Amino acid sequence: MATVTLSDYLTLQDGSRRFDGTPNAIDLNFQLPDDFVMGTNLAKPVIQFKYRARQETDLQLWINPDNAGQNVQIDVTFDASNVIRSHHEFLNGNLFVPGAENRIRFILVDHSIFDDNNNDIGISDVLLTFQRRVDI
Repeated sequence: MATVTLSDYLTLQDGSRRFDGTPNAIDLNFQLPDDFVMGTNLAKPVIQFKYRARQETDLQLWINPDNAGQNVQIDVTFDASNVIRSHHEFLNGNLFVPGAENRIRFILVDHSIFDDNNNDIGISDVLLTFQRRVDI
């Protein structure tokens, strides 16, 4: 029997969620398959999501933020516009736990930017693409 890798994905969020100052974090929990490939230089997990921001602001992505030694902070700057844009980020697969519950946390760094007329910074349609090792 031979072993190959194939590409797979998980829809972590279908739809839109807004940061409105309380809370300033969005957690997405998901289960990874046992045969998840932690990654190589050429086979890294990729997170993709859409966003809209009316003001320039910074976002942090945390992978498994509650696991000591198993988290990472990725900083993303959203440009000011009212246009929906797409973003993707390559991730370190060693930060995930195959066959277990995992969490990605989006944190809006500066939640003081909100006021009554401008509180619609949000993310939508979050997708995690990754490799799996499969026997054929």
